[in-house]
Amino acid sequence: MAGRSYLRDIASVFSTNVFNLVSNLLLVILLVRALGPSGYGLYTSVLVVPMLVVSFFQMGIRASSVYLIGSGRHSDDVIVSAILSILLLTSAGGILFSGLAYFFVNTSGYTLLLMGLALLTIPMRLTTVYAGGIFLGKEEIPEANLMNWLAGLLMLVFAFVLVFVFRLGLNGALVSLLASNAVVAMVALLRLFRRFSVRISFRNPVMGELLKTGVVYALSFLVIQLNYRIDVLLLKALSTPAEVGIYSLGVSVAELLWQVPMAISIVVMSRTANTADLDAMNVNTARLLRVSLVFGVVISFFVVVLSPWVVPLVFGEKFRSSILVMQTILPGILMVIMFRILSGQLSGMGRPDAALRAFIPALVLNVVLNYLWIPTYGATGAVMATNLSYTLGAVVYMMVYSKISGYPVKKILRFSREDWGFVSRIKEKIKHP
Repeated sequence: MAGRSYLRDIASVFSTNVFNLVSNLLLVILLVRALGPSGYGLYTSVLVVPMLVVSFFQMGIRASSVYLIGSGRHSDDVIVSAILSILLLTSAGGILFSGLAYFFVNTSGYTLLLMGLALLTIPMRLTTVYAGGIFLGKEEIPEANLMNWLAGLLMLVFAFVLVFVFRLGLNGALVSLLASNAVVAMVALLRLFRRFSVRISFRNPVMGELLKTGVVYALSFLVIQLNYRIDVLLLKALSTPAEVGIYSLGVSVAELLWQVPMAISIVVMSRTANTADLDAMNVNTARLLRVSLVFGVVISFFVVVLSPWVVPLVFGEKFRSSILVMQTILPGILMVIMFRILSGQLSGMGRPDAALRAFIPALVLNVVLNYLWIPTYGATGAVMATNLSYTLGAVVYMMVYSKISGYPVKKILRFSREDWGFVSRIKEKIKHP
């Protein structure tokens, strides 16, 4: 694992995620301005079911693809064929399961068109996720980056045209999401079919291996996503759409802090799957965690100080209540930064079970506290529950990581001068790739 290439990959994913951060922020501004609190609340809540279903019906294929391709046990053509065969099954299953799930949640305000558009995004999103896993398994970071920034750019463009220019409202927002994901999915499939010899067959023996490894990844990812999104479902059931919109905006802006740690996690996962020097990975992963935490704290400070002026100016006076949500959820957001970076290495090592051990207790705590606090405190109660559940999950995960990797917690959190030398090398790679 060449240091130069490692840093270049981090710089590449970092720049892609910065672009996504900006485009996502512009998208949120556009949607909240055009839809208002109630409309934006319906937009986020109608997508919760498909998002959670996609989380599970990914079946952990992205991560298991990285692990299996990196191991070199099978030919790439056979693995890619197996992945695309699984895609057909999970797409159909995801749509069916999501359609049924809508009968068990509060669908007031949803139309059949809204739910249909949300369901159609499922196969498109799964295609992009699976293709990204293939590219990461080959350590082809630029190809994986393309799947990320193109989706964000197209969503922003389509939303501007359909929601802002043509005033199609909530329907336009869902059509924008569907269209952007469809284009990216087509680009991904064209690249895969041009490069690999694909044969769709449900008798491909690698399918079983991918699913066996992937099901644990899928369960862990679902539990993590439930921790991130269950509060929206509970808030909608126990409160009002406007309260959901206020909460969703505050959380969406705060979660932008995750973009850089997510980028680092992707590179760490790809590198771990393709290296035998896990001691070096332990050192680099811990160093990246410490640096990310420092930058997260600095950015959080500016969010706290500037949000009372920026939120009304950018999003409008109707969203002034989101300021408190945005400020008070930051401790939980910072705790998740630790988890995201550490999880990249354990995913690359084929250990998704670590997330289950950490975030199942966190999910239980999240649900209980939301039920207790939302009726009395509304969005603020959801924030308090989220902070505590995120903290519990991140702390337990760090302890599990330490046990699996053999790297002590005190070393993970011990800062050194070399941390900042590491940052300087990354900056140089960004300037001179």
